[in-house]
Amino acid sequence: MELSGKVGIVTGASAGIGAVLARALSEQGVRVALAARRREKLEEIAKECPNETLPVRCDVTQDKDRKTLVEETLRRWGRIDILVNNAGIGMYGPIEHASEADIRRLFEVNVFAVFFLTQLVIPIMKRQGSGMILNIGSIGGVVAHSANVTPYVAAKHAVVGFTRGLRRDLEGTGIAVKVVCPQLVYTDFYRKSIGAERMAGMVERLKDRMDTPEEVVQGIFAQLSSDEVVIFPTGKSRKAYELFRDL
Repeated sequence: MELSGKVGIVTGASAGIGAVLARALSEQGVRVALAARRREKLEEIAKECPNETLPVRCDVTQDKDRKTLVEETLRRWGRIDILVNNAGIGMYGPIEHASEADIRRLFEVNVFAVFFLTQLVIPIMKRQGSGMILNIGSIGGVVAHSANVTPYVAAKHAVVGFTRGLRRDLEGTGIAVKVVCPQLVYTDFYRKSIGAERMAGMVERLKDRMDTPEEVVQGIFAQLSSDEVVIFPTGKSRKAYELFRDL
């Protein structure tokens, strides 16, 4: 896909992979709708983008917010060429101690929001005859990469399964569908995840083994034109898959 002149939506664009990816798309000439719950952070990211942006405060778990995001993007630019489903949260701790509310919250953000926002965008892309849906998954979507992350692994497996199924459904429409499966990435993700207090020490110990958001985004761009539905953006993520896939 030639990116210059396209219109994209990036959820979770206020920090981490989402913010870096939004800037990178903008640098490639994409007009980007930046979506997240923190409007002030979106405004900061927008200032770092060289091309047109549209910051939209959006809680992806809310139907009204998802519809507003799509409507405002169409109102501004008249089309949507790229959807990046990046917003997500983590969860750490023994499954027997996980509350129903926390598990439901995890799936609302990581799974259902991806499903429902994609539903809104597909008819638009079909009318255009082209588009790209890029879901940001996790190594946990293809392997059980760690203990005490079972609900997270289940949610990310759902995202990978959704991506594979959607790709088949959209064959012949001109819409590309891919899922990115990075390994551990050093961002604020861990501090904002459910069970963050349990993860703090582990994150610091593993910091040197983690990828940066910039490395992940560089790997995404390098593989956008590949035929692979699952993208391992770095050598570390590919190695993690090989290490854990038979466990």
